[in-house]
Amino acid sequence: MLQRLRGAIDRTIAEEQARQKSGDTASPSRSGSTSSRRSDANAAGRRPRAKKPSTDITDNGAPNPDPAVFEAAFVIDDSDDPSRTGSPAPSPEKDPRDGSGTSSTTPKDGQPQPEPLQDGAAAEKESEPAKRSAADGATDNANSQVAMTAAELSPEIKQRLRKLEKLEATYPELLRSYRIAHKRATAIEPFEKALRENTPLASIGDPDALVEYLNQVNLRGDMVMEELKKVSADKDELNKKHQQSEEKLRQALEDLEALRSTASANANERESTDSQQASTTAAEAAPDKAKSPVTSVLSMFSPKQKPREDVAKDSPAGDDFFSYDDEVPQLQAEVASKTEEIQQLKGRVDDLQKELSVVRENSTSLAENLEKATKELSESREGEDAREALQTQLDERTREIKTLNASLEAAQTQLKKLEQQVEKDKQEHAAKVKDVQSCLAKSDTRSAELDAELTKAHSATQISKKLVDDLSQQVEHLKRERSDNLVKIDELKKKIGPAAATNVISAPAEELSPATSAATSSSGSKKKNNKKKKGKSGGANAAASVVTTAIPAAQKESTKDASRSVAGDSVVVADSSTSHVVLESEIAKLRTEVEAKDKEIEKLSRARKSEEDLREEIEHLQENLLTIGQDHVEAKEKIKGLEQEKSQLEKQIAELQSQMASSSQSQSDATHKAKLQGDLDGLQKEYDDLKEKSAMLQSDLGAAQQLAQTRFKDLSDLRQVLQKAQPELKSLREESAALKKTKEELDARTRELRAAEKKEADLKREAGRAQQLATDRDKEVKSLQEKLKSEGANRQKAEEGKRTADKELRQAEADKLESSAKADKAERELQRAQEELNRLRPRVKELEEQVHKLRRDKAASQEEAEFKAQQYGNAQALLTSMRDQATELSVQLKESKSQAESLEEELAEVQRLLQERTREGETMRRLLADVDERADAK
Repeated sequence: MLQRLRGAIDRTIAEEQARQKSGDTASPSRSGSTSSRRSDANAAGRRPRAKKPSTDITDNGAPNPDPAVFEAAFVIDDSDDPSRTGSPAPSPEKDPRDGSGTSSTTPKDGQPQPEPLQDGAAAEKESEPAKRSAADGATDNANSQVAMTAAELSPEIKQRLRKLEKLEATYPELLRSYRIAHKRATAIEPFEKALRENTPLASIGDPDALVEYLNQVNLRGDMVMEELKKVSADKDELNKKHQQSEEKLRQALEDLEALRSTASANANERESTDSQQASTTAAEAAPDKAKSPVTSVLSMFSPKQKPREDVAKDSPAGDDFFSYDDEVPQLQAEVASKTEEIQQLKGRVDDLQKELSVVRENSTSLAENLEKATKELSESREGEDAREALQTQLDERTREIKTLNASLEAAQTQLKKLEQQVEKDKQEHAAKVKDVQSCLAKSDTRSAELDAELTKAHSATQISKKLVDDLSQQVEHLKRERSDNLVKIDELKKKIGPAAATNVISAPAEELSPATSAATSSSGSKKKNNKKKKGKSGGANAAASVVTTAIPAAQKESTKDASRSVAGDSVVVADSSTSHVVLESEIAKLRTEVEAKDKEIEKLSRARKSEEDLREEIEHLQENLLTIGQDHVEAKEKIKGLEQEKSQLEKQIAELQSQMASSSQSQSDATHKAKLQGDLDGLQKEYDDLKEKSAMLQSDLGAAQQLAQTRFKDLSDLRQVLQKAQPELKSLREESAALKKTKEELDARTRELRAAEKKEADLKREAGRAQQLATDRDKEVKSLQEKLKSEGANRQKAEEGKRTADKELRQAEADKLESSAKADKAERELQRAQEELNRLRPRVKELEEQVHKLRRDKAASQEEAEFKAQQYGNAQALLTSMRDQATELSVQLKESKSQAESLEEELAEVQRLLQERTREGETMRRLLADVDERADAK
């Protein structure tokens, strides 16, 4: 703008000087300078048009433009003066700045090309003092030129020049402030970039979102710490259980080693005794090899075999620790064998009673038998030590059972607490569902009320249509009556004469003109009212009342007019020859009737207007009803989906409970692993469902954002309508927000329910395992107690047999046959001991294999525990990621809203600036046109 003004001023000055000194041929340099000024003025006038798009308006409206662009747009013409186009013969006396004329190049057609942006960059590199000095030089030159032509310029141009001087004085301050603002903006950009890269925020314009993000990060850290504490506590508990199980394994291994050592010691002792007996009986005769009943009884009731029997009894107990189903058939087999042995013993006792007489004669073997008895007593004492060890094991098992019972009670209490929590959650869920249903009922009632209002509006429109038809008929009838009255007036005028006719014609014409003007104004007002929209029910009721009041009045007046017209006709026919006074009175009556009919026409036009307003209101209500119905349908669909999810969750709970019942009944490890696999598959399915739901939620959010954008555009067009219907919209928004809150709460509750159900299932499984362990331990205790009882009874029987044998030994005498029989029995016992050793070796191997299996099961259980902990951590990470996504989406929504508002404000500012620029351009064009006209006039 400044450059254009300068160019116009230079051009006018050059033209005036050329006109004044056109005859002077002695000053070629002056004419050259004026021509150069003309070309320079033209070039300066054209140059801003080429630079205008780069200085004033940018393409994308960037908030931080380059300072070079700003300087190119607002710099005062201190270097772009007429000498910049490169005049052919510059005069150093007149214009000292012509040396810089080679900065711009002109093509062959004479039009100057726009300069590149290197000038702006050079200007940016210059320091402020240099710019001030250049600006001062430019102002001095401009002041000198203005002083030369001050007498020839108009006052308007002088005022503009003064304004330019003021702008030149304030320009450095503006440039300095702009540079400070630009430095701040460039400092903000890396901070915003860091925010975009590390946070979900996009700008620093929303501090509340940043505070919210930081709070969420802190909450996430607190949740992670809580989860770490829980995981560490669970880890400590698992370590304690692991240590306890290792201690139990160590005790079992020690028991096995003790049993092995006792078995080996007993075998060695038996081998030594058998060798001694073989050496003593080698010298005896062959006929003495008959069977001795005393020695058979002693061998049967001898306590040497009791440790082996204890080992044999401990081995099924060890088996029962791992397989409890084989306990009953083994016990039955043992009972059957014991009964058979008892019968055999009874037969042998009978044989022994028969052979007592023979035994009494063998007294030489009493000493040996006594020595054997002492040895057997020592062995029985060792058996008592073994029983004491079994008693200590029993005590330990009872302690373990007590601890397991305590853990069972704790698990049951936790189960009860979880069940109570589940019931509370179910109650809260049901209450929320009831609230949602109540909201739906309210919305249904609201829609029913709106439907009733619609039906009323439809009925009102039908009634108004009927009234409009009646009114149109009445208007036509009135127009006909008016035409008839005008015909009658013409006839009366003809009868009265020319003098009266002129008076009569002037009056109706005056009356007709306002009527026609009223009709035209009513039609114009109808056209205007068709463009307007009204959304209040009060206007509709008022219009209906106006219509209803206008109908009977119009009917009454039409009947009166008809009667009056008939009376007038009779008067005209009867009194055609009467005086002029009567005719004048009739004319006055006709005038009053015409005025009344004009009023009726105005009322009818108003009724039409109100009827059109009613139609517009009805259409608006229909649109509102459609939108509300769509919102209610969406809310119902969401509620149906939530109810379906609730039913699915209840079904899953029932299935898990049934699975828990079935798992408590089943005892095999294979079924337990299959159930665990099924649970894992169910968890995987739930995880996939959660992924699908998250994808659906993201798509819903994208659609919601698109809908929000479209709604925002529609709202910008329909703000007036929203202001009128604002209370209803507020209520609907509150209802939608409540529904959204309820939906979010329901989602959170369903997630909590799922977590609680998982915990409940885990606790029930642990409780089932603990119950199984407790029952197994009870069975073991009972079996050990029964074994102790049976061993006590056997001991009593052995003592009784011992007493009887002692009595019989005191009276009996050993025969030579007894020694041979003893040798045979010793050999048999050796064979039996070897057979028992061969039998015990695979049993020991089986126990070792069971120990290995236990260790493997332990490692597998640890791996399962670690896998479940990993699954729990993954689920927690998914939950945190979903929460982060929700927060990021909320922040993005806020940012999009703020960006939309800022864009609207920038649009308003740009429009205002455009208007100001257009005004300034118009003023400058006017000034240029005035200057051109004055120059042409001169």
